[in-house]
Amino acid sequence: MRIAATPNIQDLYTKLGYLFYSIAAIDGHVRALEASALHTAMKEYWLPLEDSSDEFGTDMGYYIEMAFDEAVESKMDPDTAFTLFKENFMANRTYFQPSECEMIQRTAAAIASAYANNNKAELTRLAHLAAVLRS
Repeated sequence: MRIAATPNIQDLYTKLGYLFYSIAAIDGHVRALEASALHTAMKEYWLPLEDSSDEFGTDMGYYIEMAFDEAVESKMDPDTAFTLFKENFMANRTYFQPSECEMIQRTAAAIASAYANNNKAELTRLAHLAAVLRS
C-alpha cells in the first residue's frame, strides 16, 4: 500500500505533519507524549507505507515529522495548520485510498488520546477531520 504519486508528495506529507500538529496543539500545548505518539505512528504506519525518497535519500514519510516539529518550533496556529491540511487534502483527494484515510484518523486519534485522553477541543477537531476525510 502506498499513497499514489501526487504532483508533490513532499507537500502532501508536510501538510499531514501540520494536521497532526493541529491535533496536538488544539488545547494550547504540544506535550512530549503527543510527539511520542506521532513517532510511534510513523514507525508503525507511515514509514512502511512510503517507499519514495527525496534527492538526499530521506524517506518522504519523514516529512510528516519534520513539518510537525517545524510547526511546534514556529508556534503555528493550530487552526491555520488544520486549514493548510484540509486545502491540500481536498485538492489531492483522488490520491488517497480509504485505508490511507483510516491511517490518518488512527494517527490523529493516537495523538489526541496520548495525554490524559481526549478533551473537548480534540474531540471536535477529530470530528471535523472525519468529515473532511469523508468528503
